[in-house]
Amino acid sequence: MTTAFSVIAPGIATSIQDRGRFGFAHLGLGRSGIVDQTLAAALNRSLGNDPTTPILETAGGLVLECVTRCLVSMSGWTSPRLMLEGERIQVSATSGRQWAYLAVAGGFWGNPVLGSLSADTMAGITAVDVSVGVSLRIDGFTSGTPSDLIAPQSAETDVAVISGPHLDRLSPSALETLTSTNWIVENNSRVGVRLVGGALQLASEAASGKSEPMIVGALQIPPSGCPIILGRDHPVTGGYPVAAVIDDSGLSTALGVAVGSTLKFRLK
Repeated sequence: MTTAFSVIAPGIATSIQDRGRFGFAHLGLGRSGIVDQTLAAALNRSLGNDPTTPILETAGGLVLECVTRCLVSMSGWTSPRLMLEGERIQVSATSGRQWAYLAVAGGFWGNPVLGSLSADTMAGITAVDVSVGVSLRIDGFTSGTPSDLIAPQSAETDVAVISGPHLDRLSPSALETLTSTNWIVENNSRVGVRLVGGALQLASEAASGKSEPMIVGALQIPPSGCPIILGRDHPVTGGYPVAAVIDDSGLSTALGVAVGSTLKFRLK
């Protein structure tokens, strides 16, 4: 393993993420993993990495100093770049996106926790520390073929959803309200995305029910009527009714959109 970077400034909500950890939901531990998998996969592929190779994820302000020469890809770049010893790099999200990524050829290295390097904010798991002064190591090996270009990211914020299992706990007009409203992202974290700009009416009998298993992309409706999209570090159970579930094709868009941006839903 090779020490590639020294952390000068850790930024906001910065962590190492990969495909996440599987098979522990019955123990109360979610999958976690990369939020914007579409963007992260494009960066990794540009370096010849597997799409879910461990990558740095941040909400901005991350500053690294290169300790050794390495090939990297970053949000907002059109192609990989060779970084030299002593060079510094600041990682910030591009316009309209909440999360920024930095990938390195070979991927970041650490000691996995339950088979993954992904940090999990809900569970308090940190496999790789990304605080000031920490040295980040890389695998230093990639078996893929690097690409000359990083695939551009779509600016589309129209997201497909599938009807949820709890429509009987919502008003008959709930789906129409969901799909006709221009929702504004009020808050975005790894746990979930909170939306405002409208409200889905709950059925009169109950605002919540028995706690049930939850999945990433579920659109929960709390008593306020403002939807919450469950993120990668979501609670594994919940009692609020689920009006819809984000289709897999739209997860990166829905979970990666910046605060203040608009989301529109359509039934698949």
